[in-house]
Amino acid sequence: MTKNEKAAYWRQQVDGFQASGLSVKNYCAQEGIAVATLHYWRKRFADAVEPRPMVHGTKGFLPVTLAPVRPSASPVDVTACNRKRRARNQRAFSAHINCN
Repeated sequence: MTKNEKAAYWRQQVDGFQASGLSVKNYCAQEGIAVATLHYWRKRFADAVEPRPMVHGTKGFLPVTLAPVRPSASPVDVTACNRKRRARNQRAFSAHINCN
């Protein structure tokens, strides 16, 4: 098997695993391959610079729904004055910090 054939075989295995919905352990048992080897090739393909076509023929972007974020605390403003820093939030808390 040439280097390109080997990479193509493992690309097929990695894509097959991702499409299977199985755990790594179950997929490897089903295919008769070593768990460590599948992990190696998944990492190798993830680290590759070349772009890959999307799985299942999807093109473009997928929709994303964003939920509003509610901070648990008031936002804090930090201002720098000369060699001192001042921090305050909306609850009238303020602190002066020397930068010495």
